[in-house]
Amino acid sequence: MAKATKSSTIEATADEDGRIEYRVTETAPSRVACQRVQAGDTIRLTEDQARAELIALHIEPVSNAASEGGSNDI
Repeated sequence: MAKATKSSTIEATADEDGRIEYRVTETAPSRVACQRVQAGDTIRLTEDQARAELIALHIEPVSNAASEGGSNDI
């Protein structure tokens, strides 16, 4: 059985690089995942890089942060 060949053109986009955008929280120290940050900064991390920081509540996914600050429908 012949193996399928992969395309020779590789285009790494933000969605395909395996990183997710996170927002740094107020409780975060000055370094998150070995990067200097301030509260409110956004950083892109892999799931492995982000795991401990998420547990410590130093970061939150940008999609969650944006949805929490949305309108209050009653």
